[in-house]
Formats: sequence, C-alpha cells, structure tokens
Amino acid sequence: MPAITFGGVGSGIDTESIITGLLSASRGPLTRVQEQASQTQSAISSMSEIGNLLSKFKDAVNALDTIQEVGSFSAASDAKAVVATANGSAQPGSFKVTVSQLASAYKSYSDSLGITTPTQALNQAGSLTLAVGDKSVNLNIAATDTIDQVMTKINSSGLRVSASSFFDGSQYRLQLRGLDTGAENNVTVTENGTTFGFNKAANVKSTGKDALLKIDDFDVSSKTNQVTGAIGGVTLALTEVTTAPATVTISSDSAGFQTKLKTLVDSYNAVVNRIHTDAGFGATKASNPQLSGDSVLRGITGRLSSALTQTVGTGKFQTLRSIGLELNNNGTLKLNSTALEAALAADPEAVTRVLAGDDKNVKGLADNLATLATDLLSAKGSVQARKDGLAARQKALTDRADVEQKRLDRMEETLRKQFTQMDQEVSAARAQGNSLGG
Repeated sequence: MPAITFGGVGSGIDTESIITGLLSASRGPLTRVQEQASQTQSAISSMSEIGNLLSKFKDAVNALDTIQEVGSFSAASDAKAVVATANGSAQPGSFKVTVSQLASAYKSYSDSLGITTPTQALNQAGSLTLAVGDKSVNLNIAATDTIDQVMTKINSSGLRVSASSFFDGSQYRLQLRGLDTGAENNVTVTENGTTFGFNKAANVKSTGKDALLKIDDFDVSSKTNQVTGAIGGVTLALTEVTTAPATVTISSDSAGFQTKLKTLVDSYNAVVNRIHTDAGFGATKASNPQLSGDSVLRGITGRLSSALTQTVGTGKFQTLRSIGLELNNNGTLKLNSTALEAALAADPEAVTRVLAGDDKNVKGLADNLATLATDLLSAKGSVQARKDGLAARQKALTDRADVEQKRLDRMEETLRKQFTQMDQEVSAARAQGNSLGG
C-alpha cells in the first residue's frame, strides 16, 4: 500500500497537486504506447476473425470443387416404398421401380434356457460354430457358463454377429443376429453338444436376403435396402414391397445450385467487407489505425480477386463471369441469376467444369480458390504471418509501456523527495524567522 503523504504542511504549498500535474503532463508517451498496444491487440483479434471468415469461404468453395458437388439434381418418387435422392453425377430421367423383396439380416432366438436370473449356469456343454460368408469360428461352451458369458463369447468372435438376452417375464432366451443385410451375410449356426435351438424353424425370425427389384423391367439385386449404382447418381432407399410400380423422376435443380453459389458469394463478401472495414477502403477510414492500408490485407483481397478472374479449361464457359458470378467495383462478388440460368440452359456440363474441372487433370476455379484459401490459412500463410508480426509488435509496446511506467515511478519518487526537502527548508526558515521576530 503506498505511503500516505501530506505535502506542503510546512510551506503551505499544495505540493501534491503540483506532483500530480507534473506526472500527468509526463504521461503522454505512456498513454500513446498503451493506446497503440490496445489497438494492436484489437488488430490481432481482427486478423483472427478474418481467418475464420476465410475458413468459411474455403468450406463454400470445397462444396463446389467436384463434378458431383457442382451438379444439382433432385429426385422424386411417387411412392413411399421407394425414397429417391440424387447427387451431382445424376442425369434427368424417369424410371419405373417395383420392389418384390427387401434386404434383411439374419435373426434367431434360442429355446427357453430354463433360467430365471442371468447369473445361473446354463448347463450347456459343447461347441457352437458360427459362420458368416466364408468366415467361421468355433466357440467352446462350458456347462458353468452363464448367459452373459455366452453372449461375450459370441460378441467377441470377430464375426459380424451380435448376441443379446431376451426375458419374457419368466425365463431367458438368447437372441442371435447378423449385423449386415444380404444373402452373403446370412449366419449359419452348427451346434455340437449344445441345445440352444437356433436352427429351429420357429426360432428363426429372418435370414440374410438381398433386396430384389425391377427398374424398368430389368432385374436388380442389392445386399442392402440402399440401392446405389443402378441409376447413375441416384440412391433408392427401399422401405417396403410395392403393390404397383413407383415412378422415380430425376430433374435438374437449378435452385439448389444457386443456393450453393449464393453461399460462396456471401462467404467471399464477408471476407472482403471485413478487410475493407479494418484496413479502410475508398472514403471509409480504417476502423483500426494499426491496420490502415495494411499491405497484407490488401494482398489477400488482391489474390482472391485475381483467382476469381482466372480463365480455366477450353469449354463454352471458361470464367466465373461467364456463368453469372461477377465482381463489383468495390471488390465484392454478386450472382447474376439471369446469366446463370442462361448458361445452365446452354451447356450445364460446361458450367460444372468452370468450377470443378474434370476431377482429374484439369482444375476448376473452385479448386484454385480452395488451394488459395488453404495457403492463406496455413501456418506460414499471410494471416498467421500478420498475426505473428502484430504479436511481436504488441510485446515490444508492452515492454515500452513498462519502461515508461518505471520512468514515471522514478520521477514521482524524485519529485516527492525534492518537495519534501523544500517543505522542510521552508518550515525551518519560517521557524527561524519567527524566533528572531519574537
């Protein structure tokens, strides 16, 4: 706790006010350094936010850097038995789908095990052989094994099978099921000495079967109820056997594609607008003097706009502007829906290739933008390098502030000594004068 002083008692001069005033007048360098340090910390936070916005932009372009992602198609079915979805590699068309059998997994129960608590021994001695496809295991069952111990042996067999217990209110049974649907994943059980009864017809609730369907009268089978590959770019989710053919229709979804492009535009503009706010743009002053006209931030917007205006490929459309993505005078991006619709109507494949290339040797503009965003956000990229530079500046400013504060502390100490000495001398002189005068 600082010492309590009463300056000027002897002299009658308000030395405390004088000291405070002198210190206040000398605080200018410290105040400026502290203000710069605060601005620098704010600039570091701004760079972090710009990095976050760039990351969102990267996500947006990554959603458009493959042919499958760029292509937008919708699939619809007129029957709940067949649910259809489409990805970017689909093509418009219509198909009749008839489902005669759903894919199923093996499931069976044991006979009643004659126990009323799971800790009782099952009195089953022998071996239980389980086979799934071309893989099989032989499990040794001891007479002292409980239901939990048998389940553990089955569940630890390494096969795609699972065992659980079932209690009907009076006695326990074992449930044995395959974890995958399809005929190739059917489970075969062989008992030697044990009498669980998994193979009894009454106990077998389902076997591994393939889904069977016709698509435009062509036979199709699938080991799951998610049928892929039969119709290019389309997944058929089968939910029940049909009583009449379901009609599946695939059509272009330009609205869905525009939504993806709108996300790209919005995320790009968020980056540019934040940089303009922080560094200043045109008549708008920088919100932070430490970033005013910052060359790194200008470099980021320059590299982004340059990447947006590149020419790619040799198709009908080779630039983003040719498919409706246009740069404004302030560096932001806008989506011209009319131009996009016209490009999609003229050559949708060429529109796709502008963004995604050919997924092999030719890069699209989304690929290039994703690469640029990755570079800007890397450990040695522009964003991190600027943050590191600002952090170093902040440390230097903090050190300078410490030096300035120590200077003021020394100044205060010196002033107090000087005014204390003056006070004492004046007090002594007055005392001597009073003595002589008396």
